[in-house]
Amino acid sequence: MNDVSARDRRWLDAAARLARPYLGTTAENPTVGAIIVDEDLQLVFGRAVTAKGGRPHAETQAIAEARGSARGRTLYVTLEPCNHWGRTPPCADAVIQAGIARVVVGLLDPDPRTRGAGIGRLRQAGIDVALADHAPSRQLHEAHIKRKTRGLPFVTAKLAVSRDGMIGLLDQGNVPITGEAARRWTHMERALSDAVMVGARTARIDDPQLTVRLKGLEQRTHMRVILAGAQPFDTSLNLIDGVSFYPTVIVAEQGRGFDVPPEVRVIEVEGKNGRPNLRKALAALAQRGIGRLMVEGGASLTEALIAAELIDRFHLLTGTTTVGRKGVPATILGSIDGRLRAAGFAEVDRRALGADMLRTFEREF
Repeated sequence: MNDVSARDRRWLDAAARLARPYLGTTAENPTVGAIIVDEDLQLVFGRAVTAKGGRPHAETQAIAEARGSARGRTLYVTLEPCNHWGRTPPCADAVIQAGIARVVVGLLDPDPRTRGAGIGRLRQAGIDVALADHAPSRQLHEAHIKRKTRGLPFVTAKLAVSRDGMIGLLDQGNVPITGEAARRWTHMERALSDAVMVGARTARIDDPQLTVRLKGLEQRTHMRVILAGAQPFDTSLNLIDGVSFYPTVIVAEQGRGFDVPPEVRVIEVEGKNGRPNLRKALAALAQRGIGRLMVEGGASLTEALIAAELIDRFHLLTGTTTVGRKGVPATILGSIDGRLRAAGFAEVDRRALGADMLRTFEREF
């Protein structure tokens, strides 16, 4: 491994920042950031992010933007350039043909088709390659890592609770708990995810749309997933009928039938007593290219995912509202904070969203 300087890390930081807003737009492919720089002049000659739908890749687009000026310069890229043929030629070959002299890579690609081979190909061609242990690149590609190494999506759960630890009113669903800033944050998180999932009970009681309702980002509504339970649910729900032009999937135990429009896909997995196995449900989504899964479930689904150790990051929004004794508690196992800590989560960040508080927990491995 060649040395990586502080200046190199700043350029990798810039590449990661460039790519992050496009999470959720590159289908099954990782959202890579690439920047071509003249190291002596510290000038940018090309920069790009993996295109919508996953192709073209970031490296080839940055090279194209440089218009022949890439020769002899440095490529900063958040993920190892691919070395395998897919629908497009290997990026490693494009880098070699462009005459790039040096490549600084933020993260080794966990995809077994490339892992180490992309860097090896570049070095064989005489290119100076430096591999950084770059934390922002790792976070950018956390979903790609998990899907390729464990066959599961990176799961982020979000729960909004009142000041007294409630998520709603019994049999009435949502009540206003958080304000406008928290609502906008939630919609942005949806836009950065590949799919948003709720349980069938939440779908029935709350009847959510799970769309992105931010001006200019409406088309960033991605797959909406309903995890079916043992009970039937109303197919006139918003998720099934109201806005069915958005991709919608039902994940259910094998053998169940659903009278739904043809646009709604049904994925069957192994299960028990009418409920799909959670791990197999998530694996089925990962097989269909879902890397970043946001879960906006109720107390039951959230607890089931916590107990099964399937949540990677947990966003807890706490509002100023008090619901009272008729409320539905976020957990029946004490406080939600205590439940998360008992399950091995640690708080890694907190910030105010208007009058509300956002706290982020991650599992300690």
